[in-house]
This record gives sequence, C-alpha cells and structure tokens, in this order.
Amino acid sequence: MLLNDPITLLLIITPFGLLTALMLCLSGIGLSERHTALWWWLGGDLLLAAYRIIDLLQPDVATGAYAWLGVLAPMPAFLLNTSLLLAAIGGHTLALLHLAGRAGSRTAQAALLLGMPMTYALGASMLIHSSYLLPWFFLICLITIGIQCRLALSLTARYRGAWGLAVGQLALLAFHAWNVISLLLSPPPPLAFDIPDMFTLPELAMDFMVSFLFTLCFGLMLQEQVRLEILRLSVTDFLTGALNRAGATTAILRKEAQRYPLAIALIDLDNFKRINDQHGHGAGDTGLKLFASTVTQLKRRTDLFSRWGGEEFLLVMPGTTTREARVLLDRLREALEVESMQLPFTLRFSAGLAQTERLHGQQDFERLLRSVDQALYRAKLQRDRVEEAELADT
Repeated sequence: MLLNDPITLLLIITPFGLLTALMLCLSGIGLSERHTALWWWLGGDLLLAAYRIIDLLQPDVATGAYAWLGVLAPMPAFLLNTSLLLAAIGGHTLALLHLAGRAGSRTAQAALLLGMPMTYALGASMLIHSSYLLPWFFLICLITIGIQCRLALSLTARYRGAWGLAVGQLALLAFHAWNVISLLLSPPPPLAFDIPDMFTLPELAMDFMVSFLFTLCFGLMLQEQVRLEILRLSVTDFLTGALNRAGATTAILRKEAQRYPLAIALIDLDNFKRINDQHGHGAGDTGLKLFASTVTQLKRRTDLFSRWGGEEFLLVMPGTTTREARVLLDRLREALEVESMQLPFTLRFSAGLAQTERLHGQQDFERLLRSVDQALYRAKLQRDRVEEAELADT
C-alpha cells in the first residue's frame, strides 16, 4: 500500500514542514532580537514531525533497501511517539508564554516542556499491558491542551490571531474529553504490540492540517506583535519611556480618559541647562530617566504621563482635584530628594497646575494647556514650587 511506503510519507510530511518553517520565519521579520517565541514554536513543529516519523522506524514498515529503518519495536515506538506529541504541545505552549512575556525561569520552562511527557511515560510504563493505557494518554493530552488553551484565551485580548488558536484547541479539548469518557466507560482490550502501529492517511491529514492552521494563527500573532511594537514606538518617548506629545494628546482626548474633575500638571525640571553644562548631557539624560521612572512609580494606572518636550513633562490625572494633585506632587518632590542621592546633583522641579470640569475637543485642551503654561511661568520665577492656574490665565 502506498501509505506504507516511507519515502511517500516523508514526501507528504516534508512540504508541510518546509512551508510552516518558511511562513514562521517570514512572520518573524521585524522582531529584531526577540525571536525566542518563534524558535520555540518551530521546535514544537519539529517534534510534531518526529512524532509521526517514529512510526516509520518499526520493523516491517520499510522493506527492501529501507529495511534498516526498523530499529524500534512497536511498544517503545508507541511510548516515544506519544511522548513526543506531548512535548510538542509543551513547546508550543512555551512559545505562547514567551509571546505573552510570562515565560518565567528556565527551571519553570523545563518543567512545562518535560513535565507532562515524563508524567505520561511513567504512568504508561505501569499501564502498558492494561485497558487503561489509552485513557491515560488522552487524559494527559486533555490536561496539556487545556493549559495551552487557557493561555491562548488570555492572549485573545491582545492578538486576534489567538482566537483561531483558542477555537481549535477547544475543539481538541472536546475530542479528547469524549475519548477519555468513552474509553473509561467501555475500556478497550490491552494493546498487543505484535504488529507495527501505523497511522492512517486521514489521521496524517488531520495532524498536519491542525498543525498548519495553528501555525498560521501563531504567525498572525507574531505579525500583530510587530504592529503593536511599531505603534508603541510611535507614541513613546525613546529616552524616558513616557508617552510622547502626539501619543499623550491622542490619549487625553479619548472619552474614557476624561473623568472629572480632571487635574493637569505641566512640570519643568529646574536648572536643567546648568546640569547639562556642569555634568554633561549623559548625566542630564540619566536625570530625565530617573525623573520619569519616579513619576511612573508614584502615579496611578489611570494617570497619563508624557514627556512634553525637552525637560518638560505633562501629568494628567482623571478624577482628581488640584488639592489631591498637590499631594502627589509633594510626594514626587520627596521621592526625588531620595532618588537624587545616586546622582551628582539634586533633581527639583516647578509645576503649573489646573483643574477642569470639561474637556470637549482639541480647543478646550489647548485652552487648558495655555492656562497651565502661564501658571508654570510664575512658578519658574522662584523655582521649586507649584502654582495653580488663575482665571486670568484662561
């Protein structure tokens, strides 16, 4: 039968593998040095290919000039085959964890990759001659795919490609759950292992179709990661990590960012030119980064923080009065006194502060900015102080 010809089977497997690898490598263009997720997914695909090739290494599968391939008896071939499938699922799960930025330590990664295959192999070695070998295999598959499915569902909030992956995994979960239940209710006879256990053409087609579709979804997720990274860089200040002026303006004018009263502070670092002249621009950059990191630690998640230009920063605090904003600025001043101990200078700032009960469009925002800028001008006359906007500023 043509299906039992190893060369034919390899010719079926190889194009899928090459196409998958090519597609993933193309998806990785633009990821710079962050290829870890890509390599883990490719590793999982290689394990999936090995999972089916193992069947070709049983005696009497290959004949004639290829008889030397039969180096594995049916029993060890079955155990190795099924263990490789679980390891492949673990490799793909690690790829998703790296994509999500939650890979953890190397020990945790090794446990995720090898834990399930080793647990399965240990149990299978004890159940090898019983009716519960197949239910045990499907149960471990159910747990392993369940872990991956939960992770894929958590990624749907960020990547649309994760939806295809999650839907496919939910279908696999239903398939394996049905197998576990049916095999437990009606246990099959123990596997004899007297003849090679070969996959059928429909099984081969399903395996590689599922693998290809999952890889396609993962490639889409890689592309979305690149797009999100480009978007992040376009609205972020490279030096400080805060929003840039364009990114902050867009974010402030969104309705969800406008909870009233809304307080806005324009902050300017005092004597910054003197710092650059006396200590060099490198020290000045260090001061800017230290200031930005200190604000980021103190501000709330809903507050918007932006580098407005040079040594000027904008802090927008939804649902905050000027009185409450002053408390935050006082805490910032105290924190900078402590953080500046690692610098050859002390970071101090002046700030203009204002509060509004409405912000309907670009004109309102620009009017508010002008009043805050006037308040900052008065604060800079004496330095190291906060001035609130007055009616005349508006």
